[in-house]
Amino acid sequence: MEEHIADIREEGEKIFLEKMPRQIHRLEELLRSSNFDWKELSAVRSGAAAPLNNFLNQHYTHLKPILLDFMDDLCKIRLWIVCLIPRVEDGDNKGVEIQHEVIDVCNEGLSSLDSLLPLLLQI
Repeated sequence: MEEHIADIREEGEKIFLEKMPRQIHRLEELLRSSNFDWKELSAVRSGAAAPLNNFLNQHYTHLKPILLDFMDDLCKIRLWIVCLIPRVEDGDNKGVEIQHEVIDVCNEGLSSLDSLLPLLLQI
């Protein structure tokens, strides 16, 4: 069991310190690229539903793998934080409240992504 927890901790740290910053940078680049034109979205909003669907379909193909990967990573980070919470009998419970708050934020993010999941799997 200790070996499994060590693996979870190692993977969580790697995701948090290395992978997530790369993913955030990748998303920022995508949102700034000419492929993702926010002006086009505002122009489509005032029109019919068909152009909006085309716009969303075009961009979800880029965002879908990123969002699905992010969802998986968020689950792993939540588990990593849970593994970092000290046992009550250890007596070292400083920062545990913050860890619980971070877990709550992870749960909120997963809930939001979970509501997108049917749409992501459909496209």
